Amino acid sequence: MARKPAEQAVSREDILLAAADVFRAQGYHGAKMADIASEVDLTAGSLYHHFPAGKQQILREVLNNGLDMVTEHVRKIVEDPDLSPPEKLKKAIYAHVTALTENPSVAAALVFETRNILNDQEGRDAYLKRRDIFENLYQQVIQDGIDSGVFKPVDVDIFTKTLLGAHNWIGVWYRPEGRLSGADIAATIADIFLQALLQR
Repeated sequence: MARKPAEQAVSREDILLAAADVFRAQGYHGAKMADIASEVDLTAGSLYHHFPAGKQQILREVLNNGLDMVTEHVRKIVEDPDLSPPEKLKKAIYAHVTALTENPSVAAALVFETRNILNDQEGRDAYLKRRDIFENLYQQVIQDGIDSGVFKPVDVDIFTKTLLGAHNWIGVWYRPEGRLSGADIAATIADIFLQALLQR
């Protein structure tokens, strides 16, 4: 089948999702532009029309867009004045985990491929800034719960990193055909971390 020219209808999001699938299957270094292009029925040359800087640019956008997606979900919850800290934490974890299980290749990229932008200062700085903003949302909720007396006085930084580490690893072990749905896993993880924090 002939590949589509760049101007035909292949969205940027389609390309990034396809790239995440290829990165998950082959790893960043093993993946070729032609592999990504083939997934969306484009020529490699057409793919460069969308991403002139090539595979590194695609990886940056996969990581940044994935992080932006979950950040927006969590931010809306954290900024809701009608929710208590426990409600915010439970809903934030649920939103975060379900987003990861709905996009397992992006979730895997956020674990395994981040190191491949660390030598790219522009890419690294943009990604780390996003990561810090996201992490701070969780820290804010946990600190608010401690200040209001509903959460135990834990080390907020360590607890947040532990929580996010557990979330991130979902991209490694989750399988859509597995025993539990993404929603089931999200509800279980939210309950585990909430129970660890609540004052008795």
